[in-house]
Amino acid sequence: MKFERIYKNITGLGCPIFGIQWNAPTIEADEAQKIVTLLEDKRVLFNPIAMEGVSHCAQSVINIRSELTKALQNLPSDSNLAKQLRQLRKACQEFSGKLEAHQLILLDQPVQVSMLERALFKLRQKCGLSLAEIAVSYGLNVDDGLASIIPFNNPSNI
Repeated sequence: MKFERIYKNITGLGCPIFGIQWNAPTIEADEAQKIVTLLEDKRVLFNPIAMEGVSHCAQSVINIRSELTKALQNLPSDSNLAKQLRQLRKACQEFSGKLEAHQLILLDQPVQVSMLERALFKLRQKCGLSLAEIAVSYGLNVDDGLASIIPFNNPSNI
């Protein structure tokens, strides 16, 4: 770690026997692992569409966005992980925007399912790309369910 980063993390000095207080810097690999673990539990990203409902998907994606925003606050804005988390968050924002714009809950069931399928496909596609970048960059294992959205891991893409 460079002196400048250490210096920025010092929060206080003590005497007479010399003491130093500081904030440990965020380790990106640990943050990346936390995000992957969070996403592994978000079924909206990988469950069959027939198992998902519009309101459940909407709430789950809002929760993902919230957690991504919290994680971004702990990272340097120019880091590779921050870039990927912003892309994940943008995909979630686009998904939420589509659901809100079309007010799916007011439409007939077949129309709801069709529009939800399209919106989930795009969300999963974009999240899969960012997830792949994170997993490769930090050498992380990804649970099979979530790994199914990574483009190179999907048997239909082979």
